[in-house]
Amino acid sequence: GGADMPVVIAILNAYAGLAAVAMGFVLDNKLLITAGALDGSSGLILSIIMCKAMNRSFANVLFGAFGQVQTGPAGKVDAKPVKSATNEEAASILANSNLVVVIPGYGMAVAQAQHKVRELHDVLAKKGVRMVFAIHPVAGRMPGHMNVLLAEADVPYDKLLEMEEANSELPEADVALVIGANDVTNPAARHDTNSPVYGMPIIDVDKAHVVMVIKRSIFPGNAAATTELYTMDKTLMLFGDAKAVVTELVKEVGAAE
Repeated sequence: GGADMPVVIAILNAYAGLAAVAMGFVLDNKLLITAGALDGSSGLILSIIMCKAMNRSFANVLFGAFGQVQTGPAGKVDAKPVKSATNEEAASILANSNLVVVIPGYGMAVAQAQHKVRELHDVLAKKGVRMVFAIHPVAGRMPGHMNVLLAEADVPYDKLLEMEEANSELPEADVALVIGANDVTNPAARHDTNSPVYGMPIIDVDKAHVVMVIKRSIFPGNAAATTELYTMDKTLMLFGDAKAVVTELVKEVGAAE
């Protein structure tokens, strides 16, 4: 699954540390042995922490998909219709909200949209709208990926909520704005035993009053898992590149009365 990638990267980091330890013994270099041991142990500890966050085991992350054939709704794009919205419609809803929770994902990173997201935060703040960010522990392609990107854009640290805190806020949120996140917001993780993300804790975006999803297409995420989130009555799809869409939202929100 796409959410497995940070765990795999951390494991590979641990392997690199072990390789450095082996090289240190070969070269009789105590500094290399020490550095490699620290690198390997930190990678292993981080992998364990993330596996616990995903409710998964090492073996399941590394080998769970081998020999499996996806069947049923988890292996195909849902045939139900989806609702799309224009940038003007979405901006109007955002500008008239009290609380907006943004869920960033790998799509935001690929589009390099974090600075435009910060601009959206600022323009909404001027209109009295509270905007916070829900950070899933395995969102993106490396541990802390979303935190680094948002820090780069100077998003205030107190606006970043961990998953548990964000989930307590979402039932009161007027809008959950999903920017390029797939697996970490997939409700199938709760109930669909055929889904590759089944059992993984997710951000409960479906509990917000309105869900907006910025996505290039309707196709599933990297775990190839269909999500009923996109076909819910409360969900509005905003198709396009994340940076371009958020740029338009900033423009329209700024112009909204």
